[in-house]
Amino acid sequence: MTEILRNPSENTWDTYACINSAATFSHRFTWGESLGSAYRIPVFRLAAKRCSGDQSLVGILPLMLFAAPDRAVRLISLPYTDATGIVADDATTGTKLLAAALDLADELGAVHVELRQAGSPIFHGLTENFGKHWSHAAHTFKTGLRRYLPESPDELWSLLPAKVRNQVRKARRCGCTVRIGGSECVEDFYAVFSENMRDLGSPVHAPDLFRLLLREQSLGSRVVVVSLAARPVAAAIVFADAAVLYNPWASSLRCFRPFSANMLLYWAMLELAVSGGCRWFDFGRSSPDATTCRFKRQWGADLQPLVWHVFSRKPHSWDPRSETLVDESWKSLDLAISRRDGPARRRWISL
Repeated sequence: MTEILRNPSENTWDTYACINSAATFSHRFTWGESLGSAYRIPVFRLAAKRCSGDQSLVGILPLMLFAAPDRAVRLISLPYTDATGIVADDATTGTKLLAAALDLADELGAVHVELRQAGSPIFHGLTENFGKHWSHAAHTFKTGLRRYLPESPDELWSLLPAKVRNQVRKARRCGCTVRIGGSECVEDFYAVFSENMRDLGSPVHAPDLFRLLLREQSLGSRVVVVSLAARPVAAAIVFADAAVLYNPWASSLRCFRPFSANMLLYWAMLELAVSGGCRWFDFGRSSPDATTCRFKRQWGADLQPLVWHVFSRKPHSWDPRSETLVDESWKSLDLAISRRDGPARRRWISL
């Protein structure tokens, strides 16, 4: 028998997040805490506890109450994140966590529950108990990308296509250099990231989000910066969890692409992963037909199922594809204005 707990302690939560191999860095307590603090969005944590024996946790589900203006209220696991859905010891426990999430949605006035899952979900799906009131839709418009890593950087280098190796060499010949650090590098990262987001027509995240994440030791965060003539031209943030190095954010300045700085950036991240003993590198999500997906595939990344399950209180419905990060008019903004105004808009785009 199990019971559902709400908002267990950080230690209790992370103990389970560390032992369940399906959990990722974004299941850690401090990830949700940082997102909530940066954007003043409430965080809720549901946990399933064994009623007998050692009464340890057997499942977790983090959620945030996303109440964007002029949109229906949603519970999401978690916004701005690829796949932080239900993690449980078995499907029965997973289904109990799903039912608890729907109950919580009722209490909070949310009409949608969006579970972002990697691979097959660990719940049975709709049952008669809540299928009468809730509809379900599974969305697969995004895919994860991940590659297995050999034991040494030299072996990894030899496995890369010749074209990729030549572009990395080109970056070095052009004078690009790599620096790997922590929170002291966040300003260099943000300078590149915010300019690239403006050029893509996308409002940028608040700089405080990255500052908060980088100060959390449990997330194993590092910043990778590629510079040319002392100017940061490509940058990324990575998070280490167990045997995986995750890269949710990477950017390069468009005007420096001819110098292949972005290629050196990805090689530096992969080399860091191998040198740190990781067996996998996670490239983050992409649309399957996007150029970013093709870029990541050249590094040996394989597609990984990403399914966003949306449960909507009847007669409501919600399609995550109705959100977009792209606003063509944003591309013409002054960079300083885009940095000033971007976070307020980005806060309410859950992608």
